Amino acid sequence: MIKSVVNKWKQYKYRFVPWIALNLKDRSVRAVPKGTDDAIISNKAVNNFLKAFFINLHDKEKSHVKDEHTVFRDGHTVFKENLDIMMKELGFVTERGCSLLEGGGQGVFVTRGTVPAGTIVSMYPGAVYEQYEPIFFQSLGNPFIFRCIDGVLIDGNDKNLSKFIYKSCHGRDRMGPILSCDSTWLTEYPHNPLAVGQYVNNQSTKFPANVAYQEFDIPSDFPFRLRKYIPNVHFSASIDSTTLNRLMRVVVLVSTRDIQCGEELFSTYFTVVQ
Repeated sequence: MIKSVVNKWKQYKYRFVPWIALNLKDRSVRAVPKGTDDAIISNKAVNNFLKAFFINLHDKEKSHVKDEHTVFRDGHTVFKENLDIMMKELGFVTERGCSLLEGGGQGVFVTRGTVPAGTIVSMYPGAVYEQYEPIFFQSLGNPFIFRCIDGVLIDGNDKNLSKFIYKSCHGRDRMGPILSCDSTWLTEYPHNPLAVGQYVNNQSTKFPANVAYQEFDIPSDFPFRLRKYIPNVHFSASIDSTTLNRLMRVVVLVSTRDIQCGEELFSTYFTVVQ
């Protein structure tokens, strides 16, 4: 029992805010000059990147539809095909694996190709909570809650109560058969291979950060057919049909330098606005 608790703590501590705060001597912070936002690339670049990549995923899916009947492919097959699309279109592949950090649990690695600086490498999936919405029970023992600058929270936990809540919200806001978000990130084989950002570990002295978080609101005119690849869902339901296309907060992870094949992604959990 004690050994089990110790092992869980070793995995948990790298995402546990008080632990990080007490160990800042080993963890540098990312400073943002006063009067600027925390953007590495423009919102237009983020929007264009996601739209182009999702179009490629969508076109591949359409190619498997014949005579109005979808050819059955299991999750693993779709995942592998979409990794190939990722390599072909982006020039790299990122996947989960055992972290290089001692006791760091799972991390995210570049497994093929090279990531240029200023490139989106992953997205932070999860249910999106406004400041006034309840998240107390979901937050207990949960190291995957991301706090945005304006207080919006994203719960990236793919297990337990968080998983149940996300699945219950999934499919709620939709247009006929077209889904407005993706839930496959809750499995081992996400249809959107970018949806692994919650497993990116915090940097250390030995492993400096090579990616940074950037918040982005999916615009209301983002193609509805492509929203099924967005790994985020609002906790609260849409009030009426006019709010189906409301802004969706997402968080992308952007490379701060070139990242080579075999490297693990490391972020800076603390960003200090000076």
